[in-house]
Amino acid sequence: MAKTKEIVTEALPTIADKPFFEEDTDFKIVAEDAPVMLWLTNSEGKVVFTNSKWKKFVGATTEGQLSGETWLNALHSDDRDDCLHVFRDAFQSHQPFEMEYRLRRFDSQYRYILDTGEPYINKEGKFSGFIGSSTDITDRKNYENRLHLSQLELTQHNREMALINELNSYLQVCRSLKETHAIVHYYAKRIFTDQSGALYLFNDDHSLVEAVATWGEAQFFSSLAIASDDCWALRQGRLHIVEDPDNAILCHHVLPNINQGYVCSPAIAQGEMIGFLCVTLGDKHDDKRGAWTSVESRTRLISLAADNLAMALVSLKLREALRNRSLHDPMTQLFNRRYLDETLAHELANCQRNTMALGLIMIDIDHFKTYNDTYGHDAGDFVLTEIAEIMRSKLREHDIACRYGGEELVMILLGANKETAAVRAESVRAAIEKHEFTYKGKALAKVTASFGVAACPEDGHSSHALLKAADVALYQAKDTGRNKVVLSQS
Repeated sequence: MAKTKEIVTEALPTIADKPFFEEDTDFKIVAEDAPVMLWLTNSEGKVVFTNSKWKKFVGATTEGQLSGETWLNALHSDDRDDCLHVFRDAFQSHQPFEMEYRLRRFDSQYRYILDTGEPYINKEGKFSGFIGSSTDITDRKNYENRLHLSQLELTQHNREMALINELNSYLQVCRSLKETHAIVHYYAKRIFTDQSGALYLFNDDHSLVEAVATWGEAQFFSSLAIASDDCWALRQGRLHIVEDPDNAILCHHVLPNINQGYVCSPAIAQGEMIGFLCVTLGDKHDDKRGAWTSVESRTRLISLAADNLAMALVSLKLREALRNRSLHDPMTQLFNRRYLDETLAHELANCQRNTMALGLIMIDIDHFKTYNDTYGHDAGDFVLTEIAEIMRSKLREHDIACRYGGEELVMILLGANKETAAVRAESVRAAIEKHEFTYKGKALAKVTASFGVAACPEDGHSSHALLKAADVALYQAKDTGRNKVVLSQS
């Protein structure tokens, strides 16, 4: 490489080594005043001529010829090795060459230059050096760079839109809001590559905003459960953009010493604000961050993602509410007969497949018609809701309580055999018997209930068989004194 540098930096040739243009006055005049930058070397690679256009570009004031040192000093340091490599190969092969590089102009601004060199063969047919031109192609390069960045941004945009569409397709078939959390986490990591973020949603009573999906750097957020006024986007109902964390108003849900900006976008659909999406902008000094990932493009993507999530989640909440309404008894909030029919058949099939037991308890409130006639139907409804609450308090996570019809109630105990189900039934019976029913400040008469217990597989594998067995046991309890638990005799 040192030898290559000598090619362009050594002193001018002697008189005996005169370049051809010194003997050709017409060429010298044309070359000197040409509207393009021209240069010439001899066969040893020494720069022997640069025209006035070239001197003016680099800001040279000398009237004589410029050595290669002037070009090297003006050459961008990052391009020097490549340019010298091209020169070395050209002088070894005597072949035409082209190269692009950045050259410092007289105003200290670096410009993109296209150098084209052609070998000059003298009258004796020998290689005598290169004659070439230097063209400022900065405008073209800038256009090409802008076009390239636009193509990258378009490719990135298309990829992100495809992922958002995939995310929407999954959200539309989710059965519950809880089921969406893992899906949002999976796609957020793919959409917001190399960025951190979180989706915060209001809890049921809007007392807190909780992070249901997070990705990236865990140390970015100060808390995963915040108050609604901890985020400026929620306070204002619009985008909150922080480009420089050292000179901005930060939300309370991010740590005070963060090293990158972020965007909070409220998630609003059908007039309802359900939370917000917070995504970092990435460190602007990070070399991995593409030039096409501008703040504007990132902000648009974050806002679009928040809008799509809001629409999908609000729609799911509505579907979930409608489904819950169709499957729950409106008075007791227990599951209704329709849900019982659907679920019992499904759970019995699971029990058969996994060789598991399933217990079923049928409950009937003793003398309920007389109770209604004495205290009124409103008091009777109150008693039903109180007993429903007692039943719920005795349920394990996967157990099910339903209103079968009128004053008849059913409990499905997954994995419980008949003896276990009987113990649970006795616990509910005792709790009802001990409970004090006070309606509108007035103590009501004592309430009791009768219980029939059946189980799979002893009493059958079908819903009909199990309900029939429990119903028979229930009537035995009522016929033998009420306020007791009777097991089926199958």
